[in-house]
Amino acid sequence: MNYLASGLLLGSGALWLVAHYLLPLPEFAARHPLEPWAMRVHGAAVLLAMLVLGSLWTPHLQAAWKQRRHLGTGLVLGGSWLALALSGYGLYYVADEDLRASLSLVHWGWGLALPVLLGLHLVQAQRARRPA
Repeated sequence: MNYLASGLLLGSGALWLVAHYLLPLPEFAARHPLEPWAMRVHGAAVLLAMLVLGSLWTPHLQAAWKQRRHLGTGLVLGGSWLALALSGYGLYYVADEDLRASLSLVHWGWGLALPVLLGLHLVQAQRARRPA
């Protein structure tokens, strides 16, 4: 479920970026028609992602913290999710356009980096499981 939520977030966020920055606007349109649909999917995927992250708290995060497993990549991954959540919240509620522009860069930068960070965390976990 974590990969589904992450994939939906990445896909819908990337679709918004493509529609906003790369696709030509239809005649007389203020924004590309894909943008609101991408954001609707993105918002729904956020709800799923929060559910998944919450369900990982006890069996995964707390257990790994106690055992001191993969703390480096886990902390970076958790901090990235927090940065995404806070910047996403800011994008939704902040009215100042200069601040919104900065939040937008932070948000999509971390969003594009997240699959790489998740991949590094998974590779580290797989290497640790291999017998010596």
